Amino acid sequence: MKQSIADGVPRATRTRSREEQARPPHLESPQPPIPPPGGERGSDSAVAYRPIVTARDLCVKAFSATRLRPGYSMVGVDSFLDWAAVELRRLHALVRVVENGGTPEPAELVPRITPTEIRSTRFNTTRFFSGYRDSEVDDFLRIVEREFGNLHTFFSAVSAAALADAPGDDSRRAAAVRYRGGPGFFHPGATGAEAAAKTFTRTRFRAGYDTAQVDAFLGRVGQALDRLQAMAEPARDGRPVDAASATAASATAGLTPRDIVDARFDTTWLTGGYSEYEVDDFLDFLEHELTRVQTYLSRTPS
Repeated sequence: MKQSIADGVPRATRTRSREEQARPPHLESPQPPIPPPGGERGSDSAVAYRPIVTARDLCVKAFSATRLRPGYSMVGVDSFLDWAAVELRRLHALVRVVENGGTPEPAELVPRITPTEIRSTRFNTTRFFSGYRDSEVDDFLRIVEREFGNLHTFFSAVSAAALADAPGDDSRRAAAVRYRGGPGFFHPGATGAEAAAKTFTRTRFRAGYDTAQVDAFLGRVGQALDRLQAMAEPARDGRPVDAASATAASATAGLTPRDIVDARFDTTWLTGGYSEYEVDDFLDFLEHELTRVQTYLSRTPS
């Protein structure tokens, strides 16, 4: 937990030092992925919620700091993300209960934070004191909003199925939940178009990634996401994904999560480039997203 502001001096905030921002994370040895709190598989293999972001992601998220230009209040952003992380942890714990065949109380299935609240949240701006770069915060909150929207859909489906089902009819309950977009339904964290259209802060007189190379690579990632997510479309109406087709789609996507980890770009100095930290942070997210959809396709029953 971060410490509070005392005597006007921010401590233990999410910013990274200039040295940390200049060190591309992709040059370090990849760490094993942290299992999502929803679990990859429940007691029923067809019931598995795969989160886009977790409470831990909200707690450790870092943003670039602004100096002598407008940015979001660090205290405001940190407080909001901490508040959202508490609710996200509670909801993901309920997901595990549902996946393991439990029946939470109806009142527990009502999320305490809505996507609308996240979308309408506003932060105080700072100019003469350090703040968080607003574009980075806004982009991350859109991802958080999407996760809360997916959880709203999930628990609405669980509630509707519980009301419609006869007692003890587990197969019918699982089918109803899956049909309504609950467990077993793939929720995209980012579309191919969003990946290809992503923008980053331009650098001036400091190191940055070559813009043409980054844009071209994101175009490849976007195409791969489009192909794989198209295979997940049949699950939207409750139909299983054909295992052979899913395997073929993964092979023809032409890109793997490891390719994203291994991506390298030329460094520019005088001609201007993209912020290295912002690009690396987004690539980490795309690696996670590509892994999510590939895992979903490989474990979807035929």
